[in-house]
Amino acid sequence: MTSFAEFLTAKRTVEDRALNSAVFERFVSELGACSGSDLVRIVEIGAGTGSMIARLAEWNALPPTVSYRAVDIDADTIDTARQQLPEQLIAAGYAVDRTTDGLIASRQEGGTDQRLELSFEVDDGFSITDEADAVIASAVLDLVDLDPTLQDLKGVLNDGGLLYAPITFNGRTSFTPVDPFDGKIERLYHRHMDEVREQPGSSRAGQQLVTALPAAGYRVLDAGGSDWVIRPVDGAYPAAESTVLRHLLATIDNALTDYPPEVLSPRTRTEWIETRTEQLQRGDLTLVAHHLDVLAQLQAD
Repeated sequence: MTSFAEFLTAKRTVEDRALNSAVFERFVSELGACSGSDLVRIVEIGAGTGSMIARLAEWNALPPTVSYRAVDIDADTIDTARQQLPEQLIAAGYAVDRTTDGLIASRQEGGTDQRLELSFEVDDGFSITDEADAVIASAVLDLVDLDPTLQDLKGVLNDGGLLYAPITFNGRTSFTPVDPFDGKIERLYHRHMDEVREQPGSSRAGQQLVTALPAAGYRVLDAGGSDWVIRPVDGAYPAAESTVLRHLLATIDNALTDYPPEVLSPRTRTEWIETRTEQLQRGDLTLVAHHLDVLAQLQAD
């Protein structure tokens, strides 16, 4: 099985395609409106290997002056971000200087001086406090208990602060070619998220988030689909996207091993995984996984 950091890096191109453009553009617009206060403070929870930071820089989506606090509970992914981001920011036109806890990146774009002060932090992002203009939680809110988490985020955001939660899983994992056991495998995999695994989360987190936000004191500004679609092109997968499929198959396999034989026979599980792995190796396997992107704003008490 690939490392988690390798998986996070590999899915960058998948999520570049998947992100809902309308929700993203609304987020960028609202973020730009914060720049009247000069310094815009962003906290990313579950920052991983830094893909969102690189994306915002490459897509010219950041306000002129930004303080960006990248937090992740996994030290290996933060180490990977430290290693990868300087080169990625340089490729986006920034001059980069390292600091004791991160880096400072600067460039001129369209006659405007831009400055990004980035810090890296290994911590549980839902236990920190801040006064951020925006919190980014990408592919994270399907791994938590939503109600207490939305309350915890109030300690990170300013009143009126933005919560951008893209790639929140929402209840569909499908593969082609079709296999007779697909329906059962998918149901058990999603049930594992909801009932079996020890950690919290939900297979329907996207739609649950849209419902939970207003009750928790947030206004939903926009929401839309952001499906992963990974498919071969001329028998090969773009970039490192085969790594994403390999990691997902291993994740599904690990989840299914928690079921007793009377629920799912080991033979059925093994044959399904072997078939999907062979299809992946041949360049025949396609995945569609359904997510929602959600943008909300914390209302003043």
